[in-house]
Amino acid sequence: MLGPRGQFFDAGRFMLEAANKTRQLAEEELREVLESVARARFDPEPNTPARGVSGIYWQGRRLNAADRITSGERHYLRHVVIREEWPAGTTLEDYIRSISEVILDDRSGVFTSLYQGRWQLGIIRRSESLRGIGGAEWVVIEYRIDIGYWTTAYQLQAGVEGLMVPAREELLWLRQPK
Repeated sequence: MLGPRGQFFDAGRFMLEAANKTRQLAEEELREVLESVARARFDPEPNTPARGVSGIYWQGRRLNAADRITSGERHYLRHVVIREEWPAGTTLEDYIRSISEVILDDRSGVFTSLYQGRWQLGIIRRSESLRGIGGAEWVVIEYRIDIGYWTTAYQLQAGVEGLMVPAREELLWLRQPK
């Protein structure tokens, strides 16, 4: 993909260089990285077990823990349907669209970190109109650099400080949330 000056643009390489502190991303480079991440979506293959969402009726059938669904479906069912973090009536398409909008919002904070030993890019913004009755003040999206997909999108109950969990190391802010 060509970048802002007609040069080859590799979002994954830029993210890793920023995470490793070998490159400070210019604002236009960060924007291109975020545009790439906003397009990434969850892994579309139905290779995720439905554990944690079993018993829910989805697409005309009751899910069992062993059923395979997409990662996006599992996160939607967990965070939107069960936990009601997003407003009532939010569809899977609405959930996906809201994630992309948060990623592209200039008010969103952007960070890199090692999570369970793997590099991720995270985006965090106040939930505002995305907050359902079970929601929280902040929306967090995580993108795993090595696989090129979103890994989660949820509302963080513990505030920005809640990002610092034992599984996360080397958190580096590329842009603070506004």
